[in-house]
Amino acid sequence: MLSYEKKHKMREKIGKKRITKSILFETGKISPEEFVLAGDNLIFKSPTWRWATCSKSKQNDWLPSEKQFLITEHVPCLKRAHELTSGLDKDFIFEDEGGDSWISPENLDEIPKKKEEEKEKEEEKKEEEKEETSSDEEVVEGFDISDDEIESANEEDENAIVSDEEVDIVKSRTYNITITYDKYYQTPRVWLQGYREDGQQLTTKEMSEDISPDHFESTVTFVPHPHLEVKTASIHPCKHAHVMKRMIDEMGTRNKVLESKNYLLLFLKFIFAAIPTINFDFAQGFEL
Repeated sequence: MLSYEKKHKMREKIGKKRITKSILFETGKISPEEFVLAGDNLIFKSPTWRWATCSKSKQNDWLPSEKQFLITEHVPCLKRAHELTSGLDKDFIFEDEGGDSWISPENLDEIPKKKEEEKEKEEEKKEEEKEETSSDEEVVEGFDISDDEIESANEEDENAIVSDEEVDIVKSRTYNITITYDKYYQTPRVWLQGYREDGQQLTTKEMSEDISPDHFESTVTFVPHPHLEVKTASIHPCKHAHVMKRMIDEMGTRNKVLESKNYLLLFLKFIFAAIPTINFDFAQGFEL
């Protein structure tokens, strides 16, 4: 029995006809040519991204051989997703036709602001702790201490050493993120490959901690990457066109028009809602 992903790959090969004219505004979908144009612009706006290729047997003939997918590497992820998304105002959320939750288009710019506010609070807290520590330290002149007392103090320090688990140290994770073009759904598709601080690949359970709980159950699958020999978490593209159409319509209500070259900048804004603690570059200066 064929797995879903194998069936989907077959559908890509023999399925829907290639888009020959832009249907972006009617459907939220893009052609392979528009995907390449948008990829070039993403790299121009956010140079941490680059085009990548793969072995000939894994290449798709609807894209240039040297532009099979986009990739950004070593992206930091310092917090788990639930730590951020649990604090979002419910007014930020809308549900699509399938019942999946996404950040409302008009509020997509609020998540980076929320992250920045949390970062500032953390820095303020560190400064306060630093000041408290320095105020507790007193310099006492003319105070003699014997060698035996020094040795005793050193022994106490050694006994006070605790493990990472005891102090609950949060180790940083990093991700490689890739974007492919899904010919069947005619939208981009995002793939996540996570690593621990020691360079070992994250387990499925660990990667699930970095995905918004609202999206993990319904829109994320753990499957092999179509071009690379690695297992990844992938945000399934079946709802992408619908969400993109909604955001394009939202722009229209404010007399703004999405150019094809800016498609990925907008696309990554809504993907950010699913992986809010993975700090990838998506040209935050681009506004809806």
